[in-house]
Amino acid sequence: MHNDSTTSKLNILNSVNINDIDDYLSEHISDITIGDYFSQCINHNIIKPADIVRKCQGYISKSYIYALINGEKSNPSRDVVILICLAGNMNLKQTRRTLELFHHRPLYPKDSRDAIIAICINNESFDIDVVNDYLFEHGLETLGQMKS
Repeated sequence: MHNDSTTSKLNILNSVNINDIDDYLSEHISDITIGDYFSQCINHNIIKPADIVRKCQGYISKSYIYALINGEKSNPSRDVVILICLAGNMNLKQTRRTLELFHHRPLYPKDSRDAIIAICINNESFDIDVVNDYLFEHGLETLGQMKS
């Protein structure tokens, strides 16, 4: 069984010989697609795509959500990814990985807006309106305020 923590992988990476690149990649790098990852998270969190659409109503269009979770779109804004993660009841690890798959930075604990979002996720407060209320109360930009 492999330890998949980033620290563990960095330690292994530091000792990889240049002649062993192919071996490292085949053993340690997952080429999971965005659609596959969403399917795993949705199944793990026992949530239906229709529930995600319902929770994102007024923030993201139905067709765009389905295109994202099916892996047909690959360039949503960071806020759109966070909205999908909240609607999918994704924990912090799942949210980080999803942001990473879409080439966005993870939630940063020294950023007030990101910290509030992370605290809500850690407390399983996945309601987008509730998260936005906390952001608004602290004078921060709410999710979905920017266009996808």
